[in-house]
Amino acid sequence: MSQNIVELKLAGNIPAKKNSRINRGDGMSFPSRAFEDWQKTAIANVRLQTKQQFTGHVMIELILYFGTLGRADTDNRVTSILDMLVKAGVFPDDYWESIAKTNYEAAYRPGRPGAFIRITPLPDDFFGQEYAEASAKRDKRKNAKKR
Repeated sequence: MSQNIVELKLAGNIPAKKNSRINRGDGMSFPSRAFEDWQKTAIANVRLQTKQQFTGHVMIELILYFGTLGRADTDNRVTSILDMLVKAGVFPDDYWESIAKTNYEAAYRPGRPGAFIRITPLPDDFFGQEYAEASAKRDKRKNAKKR
């Protein structure tokens, strides 16, 4: 594992992408302006903190800081953060092979919402021998199709 552990801090309320959507009458749905603005600011903040790009398996640990006692879902905020990290180029995608292990918790921090993120690379053999064999076959088929 040549990659290092990366720790990131985000300040401010993290909007839930799922609950911040604008639904048009024709069935189209897209993120709200507030979510887009948050994501743009968060990406800039992440890029100031790290240039690291993870291409293998990782474990991500999150502490979500809530600044009020209002109702809020943690899983929706986790999704917003993962999507933002993909857009920031930290991960190629947030699918299960990339984000192999997750741990998140919520904490109350009056008036100071935000998040702490720790990304730790996992060894290539994290999923074991069966995965390695299936992955090698898949990659072989992918490469054969490219020719």
